This record gives sequence, C-alpha cells and structure tokens, in this order.
Amino acid sequence: MKKIIAEAEFTAQQNDDIAALSRTTGLCEETVRILYGRGIDTEDKIKAFIHPGKHAFLSPFLMSGMKEAVDLITRARQEEWSVVVYGDYDADGVCASTIMCRALADFGVNACVFVPERRNGYGLNVQSIDEIFEEYFPQLFITVDCGISNAQEVEYIKEQGAEVIVTDHHELPSVLPDCICINPKISDDYPYDNLCGAGVAFKVGCALNGKSAYQYLDFAAIATVADSVPLTGENRDIVAEGLNLINSKPRANYSNFLKKEERATSQSLAFSVAPKINAAGRMGDAGAALTLFLSDDDKEIYDYSVKLTAYNLERQKYCDELYSSAKQMLKEKGANGRVIVLCGENWNAGFVGIVAARLAEEYCRPALLFVKNGEGYKGSARSIDGVNIYEALRRSLIHI
Repeated sequence: MKKIIAEAEFTAQQNDDIAALSRTTGLCEETVRILYGRGIDTEDKIKAFIHPGKHAFLSPFLMSGMKEAVDLITRARQEEWSVVVYGDYDADGVCASTIMCRALADFGVNACVFVPERRNGYGLNVQSIDEIFEEYFPQLFITVDCGISNAQEVEYIKEQGAEVIVTDHHELPSVLPDCICINPKISDDYPYDNLCGAGVAFKVGCALNGKSAYQYLDFAAIATVADSVPLTGENRDIVAEGLNLINSKPRANYSNFLKKEERATSQSLAFSVAPKINAAGRMGDAGAALTLFLSDDDKEIYDYSVKLTAYNLERQKYCDELYSSAKQMLKEKGANGRVIVLCGENWNAGFVGIVAARLAEEYCRPALLFVKNGEGYKGSARSIDGVNIYEALRRSLIHI
C-alpha cells in the first residue's frame, strides 16, 4: 500500500533558513526544503548527509563496554583462550559473525564461529550452548547480533566456566545480561543508536585493530542494508564506504551475486545480495552462508554461491505459496481490525516474517503470522510507521 505524505509546511522563519542554507551549501532550495523537512536542518547536517564517509566515523570507545571488551579479548590472546563467536542465521548475523571472526584473527585470536539454524530459535539457547561446550569448551563466548535478551542463558554459559561478551543492537530488555554488553541503545556517550549487528561488530573490530578494520566495511554495508536500519548518521557512512570498497575491490564471496557491468548501489545489496544470504537461513542451512563469507577457496566460493542462489529461488516459491494462503484467509475473515493476526498449521516458520512484512505494507497495519510449534505457536511480527510492535507486545504481556 502506497502512503501519501503531505508536503511539509514551513513558517516564514523556516523558509528564510532554507533560503540561507541553499546559499551556503550551493544546493537548490527544493533540495534543501526536502532535507529540512527530514530534520536535516543545519549546514553541518546537510554536509554530513550529502558527503558521508569514514571521516565521520565515531570512536568505538564512546560505546559502553568497549574498553572492557578489548581488555578481555587482549587477555584471551595473551593466555591463548579458546574463543567462540555465536551469531544469528540472517544476513546481519552472518555478516556480523564474519566481521568478528576476521577481526579477531587479525588481532591474533583464532575463534570458532557458531551460527544456529532458524529451527533452533533466535538468540542463545541451552541446546546450542551445550553443543558448543561439548565440541569447543570455550573460555570466552562472544555473541554478535544477539544476546541482549538472554540474561538467563548468559548465566548458564558463565556456570560452564566461560567469560561472556554480548554485542547486539536490538531493543533493551528490562534486565540486561550480567556480563560485558556492547549495544548502541545502552545509554552512554555514543551518539548514534541505529547500528545493525554487523555495524556493532565492525566497531569492535575498529577498537581492536584501528583503521585496518575498514577492510570489512563491505560486509558491514551488506548487513546494514539487509537489516533495513535507517541509512542516516553512521549507517550512511558505513554503507557509502562499503560500496566504495565493493565497487573498487569486490570479494569473490559475494561478487557472483552482483551484475558485473553495473556499479553496486544500496539497491543492489538489498535485492541481489541480501536475499541470497537470508535464503540460506530460511532454508535451514545458515551455515552455508557463513561458509561462503569465510572461505578463501575459489571453488568452494563458487559452489556455495550456486547453492545460495538455488535456495533463494526455492524461498521465493514457498513465500508466494504462503502469501497466497494468507491472502485467502484474509479474504474469508476480512482485514478490518487494527492488526492482522493469522496462523497456518503447515506454514514454514522461515517465511512468515517475509509474508508478514508484505501484508503490513499492503494493508497498512501491523501483521503477526504464527505457525504451530509443538504445544505452542511460533511467529513473526512486522509493523508500520508509528507503531512500535516490540513495545506493544511487551505491554500486552505485562497485562495478561
């Protein structure tokens, strides 16, 4: 559903400000008017928006927990600890895992990487933790793109004898894990809170290795676009520099997904690269995407690129079928309420999020789709501008 957005109305003083900004920035008044209406209302803000780049990167040490994390990782290097990076199965999680693993290696720490499958559920879970300790027995456990809502699971990890560092970007729960936590949403001196999981991992890489971590801006850019976080502030700087890297020195790990004759843009990443990385997790093989991004073997990279492309075609087919089923349900029961809530006994849990997003956009209301999962139900929710679905669900649970 397309939204009609009314043209911004400005006061006489604001129109004078716009005219003055047009003169000082050299931009036409109509361009400045659009920017001004979006809150980009000073000369410095306009310059930062029009000319993003690494010159505007923020110090990672402004972020709460960063110094403590670097100190602990330094100790792990000195004492040759066993280290595990625990990620997530979507494009952001895979890119974050890749960045963290490579950044740790550059720092002198060889880490094993574990990415759970979607069927195991999002975030830390005891079953996966047990598997990790049985195989690796880590002394340091680092999460990327997850963990901030897993206080109990973090305690379980600590009981097994490991130190824990949580790096995440999701909304903060009422109780944070009792460990080193790095999350831009924590109240601290870091002025930007919209980084994705890979963006946070990139900042950890910068804290560990300085500017040499900029070599991973391509992965950070892919994740930033894939995770649909706002392309403002430091996200804009990351994507701009990441695209420069992709267009000048593309890695084999993702170049098979790009059209060779075209210059990569944020749209290229959103529609050509991200869906294929996400498809691996949705098809129950998130490890395939991680293997692709960590590999240095040309044949392996080609084989996994082909596999992920095939997964994406399958994913499109299943999503279309699920969407048709959901639309039929809506046709039968109507969609006149404020929220769309549907459940399909035989739907694939890996695709309900995509379909929920399509329905939310089409009907301009939040959509929650559920799948039967044992004795309960598992689902995904997608919302619209002006409705914080996380907060709405949290408040609903409080009043149950």
